[in-house]
Amino acid sequence: MQLMKLARDLERRLEQLVEGVAGKVFRGTVHPAELAARIVRESDLVRREGPVGAVAPNEFAIHLNRRDIAALTGAGPIDRELERVIEITSVARGWRLEGPARVWFESDSAVSAGMIRVKATEAPGRRPPWARLIGAGVEHTVVFNRCLVGRSSEADVSLLVDSVSRRHALLWQEDDQAWVCDLGSANGTFVEGVSATSPTPIESGQLVAFGATGYLLQIA
Repeated sequence: MQLMKLARDLERRLEQLVEGVAGKVFRGTVHPAELAARIVRESDLVRREGPVGAVAPNEFAIHLNRRDIAALTGAGPIDRELERVIEITSVARGWRLEGPARVWFESDSAVSAGMIRVKATEAPGRRPPWARLIGAGVEHTVVFNRCLVGRSSEADVSLLVDSVSRRHALLWQEDDQAWVCDLGSANGTFVEGVSATSPTPIESGQLVAFGATGYLLQIA
């Protein structure tokens, strides 16, 4: 139900964009909402299971007939709206993106009018933080969805504390909610003193403890 609502909201947003920008009438044979649905479908097909869960592609080259590209780019910043689709979908479904969402159009003579060809890839890059862990005199930014917290230098958030295991816990967003789950650490993970041995919801401003050290979670 949540994903159906997400799809409807995205489609409505894109329709309003192309109908309202500068009073232009969209006349292309490929509708932006169709592109959004295709991107989400492609993400679902090619996503992979990484060490901390589902990793989805973040870059999309959309091959279209040149006439369809002209109609799309004349209707407004469709590429930016499609990038927003990728970001919103990844949060709604709990997918990790290794870099910022990017969408661009490529004119392809082999693609007939009304047809769509999508090439999806993973590309690492800088992402804005979606949360912060504040405590023990330091502040750690949480950049990736499905963020690995641990003492290892390979962790997304590296906590150099003896009571923290190398792969201690997972922190992520899914279905409009932030979650934390212990990964079998030696000293446990706790939300406001309650053990998070299974996926546990956590709100901005709550205290999460990894082992003996507590941090205030602040969601952007």
